Amino acid sequence: MNRDSRRATEPEATDQKRCERSFDVLSVDGPETRTRITEAFESRYRFQHVTSPSSIEEELEDGVDCLVVGDGLATDEACSVLEDVHESRSSPPVIYVSSSLDPAIGRALLEIERAEIVSKDGADSLTRTDVKRLQACLDEQYHRSISDVREVVLEVSRSLMGAASDETDIEIEWGLQLVGRQLDADRCLVFEYDEGVLEPTYCWDAPSRDADDDGASSGEPRPVGIAVVDEPSVDVPAIDAESFPGFDTLSQSFDPYAVPPEMDDEFDIEVPDDFVGSLGVDGSRNDEIDGQDPIEHPYFRARGLESILATPIVVDWELEGILLIEQRTKRPWPRSLRQQVQTVGELVGYTHDRDRRRRELARKNERLERFISVISHDLRNPLNILRGYADLIEETGDPSHATDVVVAAERMETMIDDLLTLARQDEDVREPDTVDLEETVRAAWNAVETEQSKLETGSIGPVDGNRSRLQQAFENLFRNAVEHAGPSVTVRVLETERGFAVEDDGPGIPSERRDRVFQEGHSSGDGTGLGLSIVAAVADAHGWTVTAGSADSGGARFEFRISQNETDRRSHDLTRSVGPLRDRS
Repeated sequence: MNRDSRRATEPEATDQKRCERSFDVLSVDGPETRTRITEAFESRYRFQHVTSPSSIEEELEDGVDCLVVGDGLATDEACSVLEDVHESRSSPPVIYVSSSLDPAIGRALLEIERAEIVSKDGADSLTRTDVKRLQACLDEQYHRSISDVREVVLEVSRSLMGAASDETDIEIEWGLQLVGRQLDADRCLVFEYDEGVLEPTYCWDAPSRDADDDGASSGEPRPVGIAVVDEPSVDVPAIDAESFPGFDTLSQSFDPYAVPPEMDDEFDIEVPDDFVGSLGVDGSRNDEIDGQDPIEHPYFRARGLESILATPIVVDWELEGILLIEQRTKRPWPRSLRQQVQTVGELVGYTHDRDRRRRELARKNERLERFISVISHDLRNPLNILRGYADLIEETGDPSHATDVVVAAERMETMIDDLLTLARQDEDVREPDTVDLEETVRAAWNAVETEQSKLETGSIGPVDGNRSRLQQAFENLFRNAVEHAGPSVTVRVLETERGFAVEDDGPGIPSERRDRVFQEGHSSGDGTGLGLSIVAAVADAHGWTVTAGSADSGGARFEFRISQNETDRRSHDLTRSVGPLRDRS
């Protein structure tokens, strides 16, 4: 962890050749050895040289990854340095370079937890063979240092498990930074898996990463996704012009897929007129891919990568995402390291799952409180009316008030039914089906007493959802239109750019009330005040949003915006009248 703080507070000198690896080495030796080491390793590792052991304690506190001690120091000086290492909190590995080993120095090395001895061919300056030996030893220490993230796993687990919901994003990004720096990676990313799509949600880049490493500012095209071909033809989604400036949004608009082996040799690709970008078709058989150098993959080439580690994030046997670690130098990924990185990924996944459950619980508690408020207030009114008429009948013996009792009881029954319906809408739609929206609209219209009202629909495409719950939403919207706009209202259901809308030609909703119409108990007439709450609950269960607005005719308009992962919708001006769908007499 000390290395992290050192790298964060001590920027790399601009006139120094850029090191290939982020590995801080402190060399304690005479000036002759310093010159030879500088020539051999300065571009490979970050070296800092001291010739006096008096400052070694301060340097150790700043944090180093490895200490190289040469035989240019006197025996007592070398022993003093090794004692400082033994007593330091960081206790970095030590490489002692010498042509002979003094017994006192040997005993001091035995006290060091990790110590190596590199034998020199002579007492003079380092030879080429000596440099190769030292390089092999440094490389071994480097790979050891980046092949163990146990401490990082513990640190990330402590921070994520104790993080509040509003701190989760910051803690995950900090955890990626710890992992990336410990592994000397160039980039760490977390992709969230949702409905067959991987979307980047968190990203950490190494500070030394050049601005144009990804080709983002070089003007060169870069791949943003792969179109899935699982049928004889495939539609390529267009990219919304508003989303074009940001690459993150751009990449999320394009779904990743794989080509199944049973596909025919030919298939069609349909590209919309407003498609932005370039489209290429590529394919390989499994046996070709197996024998192919992985670095030849376009993803590797575009980013200049030499190695990559992709770890699935699995929570309760469900794929939640992928933790991706990228590196521009070749390196092994030992099994123990892969398991440690997998633990980090699972910590991220379980943290997300925990926060999602927290939000669901908070939402349910909030809705429960509103239910209690509605029950205690709105149900009390018809109950008081019922009790009043019952007392009146008992006192007078006049049965003519029995009708009023029945009306009050029926209102209570309707309100209870609506409350139960609203409660059932609280669960998310986890396994949606393809729903024919036009058939669902017709079924909902037939289920509502619409009297002389008229329904108009445009060309409405299918959506992914739960048919019965969507029909319930439409029924409540149609019933709301008839109750507030009158028995001869015209209701239109039409497709929009991002979903669909339901509007009428009635008096509309005042602008100051539009934000409150979906609240439980809100009603401007004789309704229960729960119908539009049910509509909002259905939309929320599908992951959609619904807003109240004004139609061109001045009537009420309820617009549903579906999730971006579904196919973009385009509104149609052409509508057709279907009139009353059945005889209401």
